[in-house]
Amino acid sequence: MAQSIYMVGVLIGSITFGDLSDRFGRKVVMFVAIVLNLVSGISTMFAPNFTAFVILRLFVGVSSLGIYLVNFVLACEIVGPSRRTLVGTVDYVFFVLGYMLEAGLAYFIRTWTHLQLAISLLSVLWLPLWCVVTESPRWLLAKGRTDEARVIVEKMAKTNGVDFPDALWEKMVESKDKLAETPDNGRFYSVRDLVRTPNLAKKSAIVFYNWGVITMVYYGLSLNTSALGGDDYINFFLSGLVEFPALLMSIIVIEKWGRRSPHIMFMVGGGVACICTLFVPSDLFPLTMTLAMIGKFGIAASFNIIYIWTGEIYPTVVRNLGLGVSSMWARVGGIISPFLALLADSWRPLPYIVFGGVSVLGGILCLMLPETLGAPLPQTLEEAEDFGKGGSLLCPAGGHKKPEDTKELEADLPDTSPSVDATNAMTNPSFYLSFETGL
Repeated sequence: MAQSIYMVGVLIGSITFGDLSDRFGRKVVMFVAIVLNLVSGISTMFAPNFTAFVILRLFVGVSSLGIYLVNFVLACEIVGPSRRTLVGTVDYVFFVLGYMLEAGLAYFIRTWTHLQLAISLLSVLWLPLWCVVTESPRWLLAKGRTDEARVIVEKMAKTNGVDFPDALWEKMVESKDKLAETPDNGRFYSVRDLVRTPNLAKKSAIVFYNWGVITMVYYGLSLNTSALGGDDYINFFLSGLVEFPALLMSIIVIEKWGRRSPHIMFMVGGGVACICTLFVPSDLFPLTMTLAMIGKFGIAASFNIIYIWTGEIYPTVVRNLGLGVSSMWARVGGIISPFLALLADSWRPLPYIVFGGVSVLGGILCLMLPETLGAPLPQTLEEAEDFGKGGSLLCPAGGHKKPEDTKELEADLPDTSPSVDATNAMTNPSFYLSFETGL
């Protein structure tokens, strides 16, 4: 129950903090989330009863998602377009590091109150970063605060030894002004638009199902490592460790073979591995653990792919809306996952059979989605309805080859960080907030 309430908080946080950061800025809202996480986390130790405990866990969930969400957006917005994949990857790496560190902390700190205190106090380390982290120049520009945005971008350019001519800034501001002109006469789009037409409704249903299943299985496998046998702490640590190769492989294959085939491969392969635990005797722990980690590998890789794929399936006019609704379905899956993990009390392999079955079904359903690699992204609902038509289950319509030269579909800030590599990216203070969120 407490874990499900935590996931309800994550759902609330995904809705509230996204809107708050759009209204009041990334930096302020991110640090509000940090303070809320610190206060609610420490207060959990002193909860007088179970009701107070779950309420505080709700706020921990709200603030944890707020930290991760706003931190991710801020990290992506302070670099140029060519660095966003790297930024997203490094951000996720720190999340996984936090995940793995929790196993070590739990091993040495056996009292849950002391463990909760140790995790919560990490938030104190991030408070001095207020003096280091800048506001998003993109957000400032969108709010018309161009002078403040320019100061930040010039500082970034100077730090990285990049020239920043006035003409480039003026051109970028003009591009942003043009984007502010709405070609659809300011039409307001709602969730109904995601399912208004048959083809788009079909794609939305499959996408929503995959988001819910991926999150449900991801947290279900993470929470159910104690049912595998062996050492609980090592199992939990390995469950986080396996995400590193999963992340790396997913990045490589989606650029070479597209989004559709790798996603299906990871979903079906991971699901089959989970189902195979049914046939393993309980005394063969190493084999059971291996199959469970293959399942976690597949679902972690799918998690990375579905983010990118969803943004390319939906048209520009409802892209953020589509991602937002998909994220809500993901939280629903997260709420359900703790209850499915309890099925192990009745029969040890049962949770893995359920996780495997829904994963395989999710992969099969994706045969009806289009490939998006190299395809012109849809801009309108009409284009989205036509996108993917005319293909078959084995030969999807859409893109197949990555174009040699693709341009940003939106005007963007100039890339003032050409010298950023994996090492320099890790010095970005905001990434360490993902480290704590993984805890």
